[in-house]
Amino acid sequence: MEKAKFPMPYMNITQGYDIGAHKGTFALDLAGSDTGIDWVLAPFTGTIKKVLSGTYGNWYWFESNSEVLCANGEVTKLTCLFGHDNKIRHKVGDIINQGENLCLEGTSGNATGNHCHLEVGIGPFVGTWYPNQYGIYMLYNAVKPNEYLSLPDNYEFINDGGYSWIRTSNVKEPSVNLTLYLPRSAKTWRVYPMGVAPTVGNECGKLLPSKFGGLTYDIEGFTAPDVAIIQTRDFGKVQIYVAKSTGAIIK
Repeated sequence: MEKAKFPMPYMNITQGYDIGAHKGTFALDLAGSDTGIDWVLAPFTGTIKKVLSGTYGNWYWFESNSEVLCANGEVTKLTCLFGHDNKIRHKVGDIINQGENLCLEGTSGNATGNHCHLEVGIGPFVGTWYPNQYGIYMLYNAVKPNEYLSLPDNYEFINDGGYSWIRTSNVKEPSVNLTLYLPRSAKTWRVYPMGVAPTVGNECGKLLPSKFGGLTYDIEGFTAPDVAIIQTRDFGKVQIYVAKSTGAIIK
């Protein structure tokens, strides 16, 4: 399971929560190294769900493809909003892997100084944004980024905005304590690499429960409802579909 990460190699927050143009929001302005225009990286593997370009600048709504492990230990899908890039670089449906370049700092929408506007929302993409009680547009289901995004261990500190942040290495995988049983009646069972949609065509191999009189695995987590993570001998750590309708047993 991916850990949701702070999206820049530099921690440099120039405007925080509930201040000025962020009144009533959990938005952050990220200025990178302040020696140029820096890339903003995908905080998790996800899909561009909405692109907006106009008076307010260029914006992307980016949803995680599966549940992620958050800095506070919560396991959930996240949607992030990124703004002010000077160029539209993606279209709806584009998939960006964790750590890949997502957008650049910019000044589109009359922003002051090159920066990236970041908001984090819990759950899947449910809409663009809405005006709060102060008339400022904000992301649906917004939460504090410092509680949901952990800091990669190699990030460079400039200004943390006065907020407490957790290092990625200190975010512990949740304890599952569940066992998966694949019945001997099943001849084959598809497994899928981590970070891809667990759908037919994306499989990396097949397990052979009938050949071994059934197979048993410890479940290490879930990437989606009915999609478990297991460690296999031949394919490494994989995703596997385990809905009750498949005949799989989880205890």
